Amino acid sequence: MKQSTEAYYRQTYQAVAGEVSNRRWRNLRGELERSGMTITVSTLRMFAKFKNQFPRTPITKQALKTYERFQQDYQDTQEFSGNELLEILRKIKPNVTDRMLINAFYKSCLHFSKQKIYSYSEACKVVFFTTITRSK
Repeated sequence: MKQSTEAYYRQTYQAVAGEVSNRRWRNLRGELERSGMTITVSTLRMFAKFKNQFPRTPITKQALKTYERFQQDYQDTQEFSGNELLEILRKIKPNVTDRMLINAFYKSCLHFSKQKIYSYSEACKVVFFTTITRSK
């Protein structure tokens, strides 16, 4: 008997995040589809890990586009000073508040300092969390 694609996706998600109710799965699947991500085993695993750690943080298509644009524009930059990173974040998301920036660094497991030097991968984490943070 063949397994449906939908059931396979759900099992893949649950293998990482644990069992979810039908209602929760419909919500997660809808968010994944609206985000515009191509659904593969690796994206499902990444999405499951992310949702396990940050269950109430949505991933949007606009946030992913902004994040990808940052990666393209700065892929050749190895390091960022805290001041440079702050300027980039304010350019990417002009209405970003100090609280949103603090949360983005916190979720990235980093502390902010204008003098500190951040690697490209650290900057990517902060940019990602800044882009997915909703304005209140």
